Amino acid sequence: MPLPPMLPAVPPSPEPTEVVLASAVAASQPGLDGQEGAIHSGSAPGAAAPPLWRGISVLLASDTDSAPLVPGPTDAVPLRSPTAPEGDGGAIEAVPLVPEAGPAVPASAQPEAAPAGTELEPSGPEGMEPQMSEPDSLELENSDPSAADAAELPTEGVGSILLRADRQEFEPLRQIVTATGDVLVQFGTGQIAADRLWANLVNRHLRAEGNVFFNRNNQIIEGATATYNLLQGAGSITESRGELQLSTLEDDFSTAANDLGQGAGIPLDYRLQNQRSISQVTSPGGVALATGSSQALLGGEQRPIERVRFEAEQVSFDADGWYAEQVRLTNDPFSPPELEFRADSVRLTPLNEEEEELVFENPRLVFDQGFSIPLFRRRFVLTRGQLPPDALNPLPTGLGIDGRDRDGFYVEAPLPLDIAGPLNLTIAPQFLVSRWLGNSNYNLADPANFGLVAQINGPLGPRTQVLGALSLSGLDLANFSERLRASLRTQQLLGTHRLSLEYSYRDRLFNGSLGFQDVQNTIGALLESPVVALGNSGINLTYQTSAQYVTANTDRPELLGPGAGIGLTSLFRFQGSVGLSRNFVLWRGQPLPATASEGLRYSPNPLVPSLGLGVGVRGGITYYTSNDLQESLDTSIGIAGQFGRLQRNFLDYTQFNIGYSRSVIGGDTSPFLFDRSVDQNVLTGGIVQQIYGPFLAGFQTAINIDSGRTIDTNLIFEYRRRAYGLLFTYNPTQETGFLGLRISGFDWEGRTAPFDAAPDTPSDVIVR
Repeated sequence: MPLPPMLPAVPPSPEPTEVVLASAVAASQPGLDGQEGAIHSGSAPGAAAPPLWRGISVLLASDTDSAPLVPGPTDAVPLRSPTAPEGDGGAIEAVPLVPEAGPAVPASAQPEAAPAGTELEPSGPEGMEPQMSEPDSLELENSDPSAADAAELPTEGVGSILLRADRQEFEPLRQIVTATGDVLVQFGTGQIAADRLWANLVNRHLRAEGNVFFNRNNQIIEGATATYNLLQGAGSITESRGELQLSTLEDDFSTAANDLGQGAGIPLDYRLQNQRSISQVTSPGGVALATGSSQALLGGEQRPIERVRFEAEQVSFDADGWYAEQVRLTNDPFSPPELEFRADSVRLTPLNEEEEELVFENPRLVFDQGFSIPLFRRRFVLTRGQLPPDALNPLPTGLGIDGRDRDGFYVEAPLPLDIAGPLNLTIAPQFLVSRWLGNSNYNLADPANFGLVAQINGPLGPRTQVLGALSLSGLDLANFSERLRASLRTQQLLGTHRLSLEYSYRDRLFNGSLGFQDVQNTIGALLESPVVALGNSGINLTYQTSAQYVTANTDRPELLGPGAGIGLTSLFRFQGSVGLSRNFVLWRGQPLPATASEGLRYSPNPLVPSLGLGVGVRGGITYYTSNDLQESLDTSIGIAGQFGRLQRNFLDYTQFNIGYSRSVIGGDTSPFLFDRSVDQNVLTGGIVQQIYGPFLAGFQTAINIDSGRTIDTNLIFEYRRRAYGLLFTYNPTQETGFLGLRISGFDWEGRTAPFDAAPDTPSDVIVR
């Protein structure tokens, strides 16, 4: 059935006006079909307007068809035109909402439109004469919410609705309000802006059309049409697009009745479609998916993706969650996006107060509007709006290289496990490909070809964290003691310091020219300071102290049995160290603007050409219960810089560093091998160079000047884009490497363009 016909237009008033819709004070008063009260026009001067639909949960949800808001009454009763003289409020005669018995009125009789600015309130039980209020001059753009609340809003905000528009028409027989021109309707913490809106006062149904904007707390959605049923808490938005704050998604779309009082009745006095184009784009961090350290991938803080853009054919809401069809999501604030998540459908259902179930149909990642990779996981459990860190990993497994424990290349598949309590547990079965191709002669049944990694972490309190890891580089029980590595650490914040209590079994440490060293057992405590700025000098101070009981390899004959060259010994180890550092900016250029074609073409943040100098000194002393004392005083100096801004296609970016460190005091006096200081003079250096477009390559190395031996070398290959990046590193010295994926998070101001818009399409055009 088509929408109810619009009533004849009424000439607009000079200023935008507003109408407050309110219900009867008592459900016992005469009403339409037993509803809470009837609607009439006018009220006594200064009377407080009662709330509309007291206690109703106000939220959208699905009604996707274009059915009428409500069928009109069978017997139409005409509304008489105002006949009162000027100055008396323009009174009109009240008419009953339920027609009394009498002759039928011809169908051609049409009710007249109420002038814009009419305040609509329920009729009293004794047929109170309705009054037409004077046109209100409250500007939509520049109104004062507090003034509007005092002048027009019901005294009880819960369940009230504020409607503003250039032109408003009320049909009392069908109980339908039609608003056109800069429509703004406020209900609870929600807001709808549109070109046209119909409000049915019988079934509490709203329908908006034309440049529809929906705003609820932190969530903004725009679309072609929107339908809402306030009684059912259900509605839908077609051709929708907008932005989502994932951390507050469930709260912002909550249907809890007590949420209605937060900001209820206070209009958001701005037109969402009038926002300027996107600006002030920043990337505070992102997500790294890798088998190794994420620092090289991110170059900054690892944090969840909290803000995304979306488009969908239809988004529907109800009290049980929300559902969307043909969904496109992106972390990229610019269009067309460099990285998209697409799915045929998405369903979000709350499980409890902190968790929601997110289910996708045919999920996939699309790179640069072309290359598509299917995602194998279709169901996720969000905790307080946050996806698991590996939710967008396009690979079913992680890839890594470990030549020491796993004989080279291996693959793993992390599997998060749900456990009670605040801790997170992840188990990653591994298949050791190089060992299978080499030592086992392609024997898939050999347990040595399979490994396992497990990690547990989470808070034990507001200032306490626990971190645990277990690694099995083979499931062959005969070599179990040589395959197992494990550690457990508890970290407690003490003011600005951090205290760590740790136990480790067969910890693996890299000690320069001595290579990897195994520490059989360690138990102890470590106290670390924050970085302390010494006044305005620019000098930073750090210090730490530790006490441990260590079992590790030694080559001291007095600590070993007769005839043993290298073996295990157990000693207490007490250590303290203090470091001072100072950085100098020798030169600093200007970054390009944070736009898609300039500063953010191949980088999540605009690159700043710069040249800097760093100097440092660190002193330490370590005492062992073997009466050994290892002292050290190390000095270092280094220059680092970057040239170019990574905006052009060829050789537009070079990052480099070169440094030198020397031990002024100290020597190899430790009884252990894992912490013995053997590299007294070390030269370090590295470079990363843009080759073409997003392709970069480089290396980082360290050389012992005394022996001429290469201590460590790392090869770097990177594909860098704004929204994502791929990084492959390989260390031939340590025989380690990994392949990682970076997904950047962004924050921005202004209104973004549609996904399929051409590059640099402005989005600050006022849509009318």
